[in-house]
Amino acid sequence: MKRTALHLAILVLALTMGACGHETYLRPISGWANAGDPVFLPLGSGHATANTELPEGIVNVTVIGPSGETVLDGEGDISGFWDIYRFEAGEPGLFVVDVYHSEGAWTHFITHPPTEGYWEHASADEIDFDSLNKTGWAEDWYVERSYLKHCFAKAFVAVGDDVDLSKANEAVGQELEIVPLDDITTVGEGSFSFAVLFRGEPISGLDVWAMKVGDDAPVEGVTDGEGRVSLNLTDTDSQLSEWIVRTDTKMDPRIVEAVDLPRGPLSEEKSYVGPVYRAALTLRSDYRPEGY
Repeated sequence: MKRTALHLAILVLALTMGACGHETYLRPISGWANAGDPVFLPLGSGHATANTELPEGIVNVTVIGPSGETVLDGEGDISGFWDIYRFEAGEPGLFVVDVYHSEGAWTHFITHPPTEGYWEHASADEIDFDSLNKTGWAEDWYVERSYLKHCFAKAFVAVGDDVDLSKANEAVGQELEIVPLDDITTVGEGSFSFAVLFRGEPISGLDVWAMKVGDDAPVEGVTDGEGRVSLNLTDTDSQLSEWIVRTDTKMDPRIVEAVDLPRGPLSEEKSYVGPVYRAALTLRSDYRPEGY
């Protein structure tokens, strides 16, 4: 029965796949489990709530439970574009799933300004600019940006009855992390507050957006001076309310810098170089057995 339920859940996940993307997130099959049950953790990559590619490269998956941490690196099973991890829920309590993913570095060339270009799967310092085939490029081509991408994902699974869920409101130490400030069982009931931390400290001015699974219309906000933001996650139409909340440092000048890289003879453009951090938090309305 459990295996059948998993296959049905994966089918539902597959039906939500859409256009390409490069963001990493978790879609737990359920937010609640009995002690002793297997817990399945599909990990995907894509824009919006769709999954269109496997999260390739470095993937570290850690499950933080009442008695400590379990590392699941390299233990996922591939199903379509999902990398499905699992662990045994051996004891009651709240389990936090902490994921780090990096597919490496990317560099974006603007070959025909203002917008036409292409991506190289390498950092600028790894590219031999002299050997690039620039046939047909405009004389004012340039490197728009070059970055190493760091993706973080987080989700919760409650095991057993009457579980203390307050640890969901604590940071686990991701470099860029979204921390729910409200009771996670209230997701879908209205306004919900979050804190965004960069290297453990609140960060202001970051865009934060949430999408309800099955409806990719974003609910958006910007972190204030204390790194906090509130989003309207009202969902009165769904028996199960599931949201993916995201933030992204993009080309934040506090993190990247503008430098001179090789460019066309008619270009005076600077290039933005430095790491990009992306975080995704998955919240569900079934952390209690009555919502399961």
